[in-house]
Amino acid sequence: MKNRFKVIKEHFEKEAVVFDKLFLKVAPHYEEMLQALVDALPFHKKNRLEILDLGCGTGNLTQKVISVYPNAHITCLDMAENMLKMAKAKLKGNPNIDFWLGDIRDFDYGKKYDAILGSLVLHHVEEKEKPLFYRKLSKALSKGGIFLNIDIFHSSSNYLQKRYIDQWKMFMKTNGLPMKKVNEMIARHHKEDRPVVFEDELSIMRKAGFKHIEVILKYCNFALYGGRP
Repeated sequence: MKNRFKVIKEHFEKEAVVFDKLFLKVAPHYEEMLQALVDALPFHKKNRLEILDLGCGTGNLTQKVISVYPNAHITCLDMAENMLKMAKAKLKGNPNIDFWLGDIRDFDYGKKYDAILGSLVLHHVEEKEKPLFYRKLSKALSKGGIFLNIDIFHSSSNYLQKRYIDQWKMFMKTNGLPMKKVNEMIARHHKEDRPVVFEDELSIMRKAGFKHIEVILKYCNFALYGGRP
């Protein structure tokens, strides 16, 4: 059987061209959460920030951040080459944006960043790997730095978890996906993703050195949250 990350990479390589159009039909309130993430950044608009975008995909988050913080230097990480190609085209060769191809777990987090951001990527990381991963992120943030992330989680309540999945299916169907595609997306989620209980995620963050943890926005099993070291 293929390594789970290889399977995920193959899907993103194949879907890069249609990713943006498809993703808005799959991720509830995605645009709202992206905007809320950018609004939560506590910096002056003219600051020369160092920012890391984990799993940048086609560059949606970086595009929003750079429009508000034009002097920021952003490093975009993604394991799918075709996703990075789409991001480079979307960001139009901005000299303040660099790209790194590879697994976010293998990136060298030795540099200091003012902000480390993520958008629906950390649920790919196994729960047992997250304590070390969050410690890397915590240590990589500069004084006054912040981590903000949008992701999908599992409920500690079986009843609520079923409700969340049903509501997610309804969102996709209402936004034009045929039921066959909806069921494919849910099956892929169960097979490839490793979401954890939201409270457990926040607990891992605290133990890794994060403080002042905030849940900024939550919709069913999707949430925007963050913290400072």
